[in-house]
Amino acid sequence: MLVLVLTDQFDTHADVVVGKLIQQKLPFFRFNLDVESLRRTKITFADEKWTITTDSACLHSDDVTCVWCRRPFVELSLEEQQVIDVDFRIWKNEWNKTLLGLYNSLKDLPWLNPLRKAYKGENKYYQIQLAHQVGFLLPETLISNDKACLTEFVRKHRGALFKLMAQDIYHIENVGFRGFYTNIITEDDLSAFNEQDENPIVLQNYIEKQFEVRYTVVGSQHFVCRIDSQASPLAKFDWRRYDIPHTPHTGIQPPLDIQEKVSVFMKTLGLEFGALDFIVTPTNEWYFLEINCMGQWLWIEQLTNLPISDSIVEWIYKHMLREETT
Repeated sequence: MLVLVLTDQFDTHADVVVGKLIQQKLPFFRFNLDVESLRRTKITFADEKWTITTDSACLHSDDVTCVWCRRPFVELSLEEQQVIDVDFRIWKNEWNKTLLGLYNSLKDLPWLNPLRKAYKGENKYYQIQLAHQVGFLLPETLISNDKACLTEFVRKHRGALFKLMAQDIYHIENVGFRGFYTNIITEDDLSAFNEQDENPIVLQNYIEKQFEVRYTVVGSQHFVCRIDSQASPLAKFDWRRYDIPHTPHTGIQPPLDIQEKVSVFMKTLGLEFGALDFIVTPTNEWYFLEINCMGQWLWIEQLTNLPISDSIVEWIYKHMLREETT
């Protein structure tokens, strides 16, 4: 019996956890879903059973006890994302459809996180609705491609935060690969927004920050990191610009009511893992921003010594043991 680790060969988060699985002699199968690894992988579905063979191991689906899902589908490098070759697109699409078939066969096992629930939880509109129901404070939010509505919102708040719903890396000619971070925009900035043919954008009123929080949940364990983003001009509006040397990270104990609301939020989503983001105001009010259901956590562990990887190994061990005794 073993845990199936869905990841890619470049995932340092998986490296840390797999290293601890080896130390504790817990059996695992690491299924790397990057292009280079998959080109050397053989997969077979016959008689409703799956067999996967890599350079170093062979997996029979009957041996899987639980699943740790870090990367569920084919992972493309930035360069590979620019490939428009038909054969490559067919190869990628067929691999992803095959993976869906594999996951359907394993859907009744314990997952960290269940794929269907994780993707539902990633929906930002659903997050907003559920966060209100739980009782979190949220920034006032407008999502629209109506220029008049956007302009009125910015005018009302004397500026607003602009963010993208989908976080991605884009190739820009003469610039290279870059992401788009949260920024303040003004009414003048919206003058370039067209009356037609624009995609919806997200605006929020700016909340004055004392600090920000990355709140990681694994099962019943909560790991809360204070990020002093306001100490860095670069990270002031979006700590994902990562000015680590000038942005202190500290493990903290959250207020009891926030911890209780997070637990209810996670239970309602049906998730065992989540990376939540909060703003804490100068008057100690906690504002919920979002949850990432497959979020990063390793830099938090490295900077604060919060034992997040240990908790993942503990979750795996507990669910392997549970399956062996049933």
